[in-house]
Amino acid sequence: MWLDNSSQDAVRLFWESCGETEPFPRSLERPIALALPVVLVKLPRLTLKDVEGWLSRRGAAFRFGCQSRPIRGCVIGYKGWGLIFVDGADADDERRFTVAHEAAHFMIDYWSPRQLAVQKMGQTITEVLDAMRGPTLSEQVHAMLAGASVEIYADLMERDELHGHVNSDVWAIEDRADRVALALLAPPEIVLEEPGVSAPRFADRRSAVRSALCGRFGLPASLAASYSWALLVDAGLGPSWVESVSPR
Repeated sequence: MWLDNSSQDAVRLFWESCGETEPFPRSLERPIALALPVVLVKLPRLTLKDVEGWLSRRGAAFRFGCQSRPIRGCVIGYKGWGLIFVDGADADDERRFTVAHEAAHFMIDYWSPRQLAVQKMGQTITEVLDAMRGPTLSEQVHAMLAGASVEIYADLMERDELHGHVNSDVWAIEDRADRVALALLAPPEIVLEEPGVSAPRFADRRSAVRSALCGRFGLPASLAASYSWALLVDAGLGPSWVESVSPR
């Protein structure tokens, strides 16, 4: 399966809350505005300093605690609301994936755990999650079990798009956000209906999927290359044993 159960639920609830399905290629801007308590902010040549400055001009003294650097996007969650910052100077295909990736982080790493904590403990737990008071021991345990953040939530999408040398937990979180983002922009079940997916040779199947991902779904070429491979393999349509050992 391309998504785990909780990620599938998040994608399903997103479109149900939106109340409509966006045609391809998707920007996700309107669906996000309809489905999530999130504001999308586009700034040219985005850096950490730009995000801090934007927030400071609106009375929020937030700092990342590190040296400023260029980023493709950023999501910040606090008090049940979110801000997604994206580099408005990026190409359309790069920007749409950044928006989807950061929306995925908001949904699965901030919004869903917060909603789960409220379901388990009631609305008063938001006082703890929003740092209005300290938690009781019981609230600490339940918030931890729900995975809800008790501080400002922030995630960055780096300019090089590579996770680099990170621990396995961080890699798993980023990989999950990537998968949700791709499911929003190019749902696996729809991609696998593309002409050419049933071609005898894996190279031809992958070429057909990669072409559709760039054309119909509007993904960046580098992302289409990796997604086409991973999706076909996950669907049991990867290279045969002979193809895998044959020179390319």
